[in-house]
Amino acid sequence: MLTLSAVSHYPKIGDKPEEQVLRRAHGQLDRKEIDEAGLERIKDEVTRHALQEQVEAGLEIVTDGQIRWDDAVTYLAGKIKGFKLTGLLRYFDTNTFYRQPVCEADLEAPDSLVVKDFQFANALSSVPVKALLTGPFTLAKLSKDLHYKDFEEFAGRLAVILGEEAQRLARVGATIIQFDEPALLQFKKEFPVFKKIWTKLARLLPEGIETVLFLNYGDLRGLYPQILEVPVTAVGLDLATAPENWRLLGKSPFTKKLLAGLVDARNTKMETEEELHERLERALDFVSAENLSLSPNYGLEFLPRETARKKLAHLSKVVREFREAKVKA
Repeated sequence: MLTLSAVSHYPKIGDKPEEQVLRRAHGQLDRKEIDEAGLERIKDEVTRHALQEQVEAGLEIVTDGQIRWDDAVTYLAGKIKGFKLTGLLRYFDTNTFYRQPVCEADLEAPDSLVVKDFQFANALSSVPVKALLTGPFTLAKLSKDLHYKDFEEFAGRLAVILGEEAQRLARVGATIIQFDEPALLQFKKEFPVFKKIWTKLARLLPEGIETVLFLNYGDLRGLYPQILEVPVTAVGLDLATAPENWRLLGKSPFTKKLLAGLVDARNTKMETEEELHERLERALDFVSAENLSLSPNYGLEFLPRETARKKLAHLSKVVREFREAKVKA
């Protein structure tokens, strides 16, 4: 049946004093009032609150909020041997930045990238936790390669590293893994290479695990219905601020599960119940309720924490009302 899912990050800091503990902790670390272990304990506590707030808002699939991630690139690349982190670059069209990884040698992964993060969150959560990874194409596109000097080989090596991480995640209980690949929407002509890279990754993915390919920062013009050829279980799309995606979905049958980003996570303006109901009914024109999950269209860290909570609760209310109406019918 229709589910309500998180996408990726959750606001680390709120307006209340107790919600600013992580900001204060970084200052304390700079002043040597706490050490790295102390900072990690505070990140544990903020992660615990992020999980709790997602569940209280009605989400049925949550994430760890990516509280430990500085950004979508640095957190993973900084753990992969062969990368050197350099200067700051803007992350797509946002006001956030990442330190560009430069590949200077053969890439080798550590024992894990996010396994410990997943295990920590999964032990605390009363609902399923979705594991999160930035996809190999996006990691490669946002990095600089001075070693392989062949994009397909470079991204293919990252695909192997991420596929092996997916295997480790499955072994510790992950049943859903989301791979974020926003760079594809900026480099659409490279879809044939993207498909090759993802075919290599898919060969390593454990059987029975649900894999979500999440695409935002653009629309699917030039990629639909070809995107359905990628070997994943579900595709996540921005259906709140990318109107072209609605038109494209009507051109060809949607043969995957759909993670529909119905709530605008980059705008504090609240959607009305009527708008959300309309988007939900429209999504059901393309997939059945059994194959549909609803979510924000981006991670929630772009929003004030209180606004993020309200948006999730608002979407949850619409889902509840939809289910109640179906039962009565």
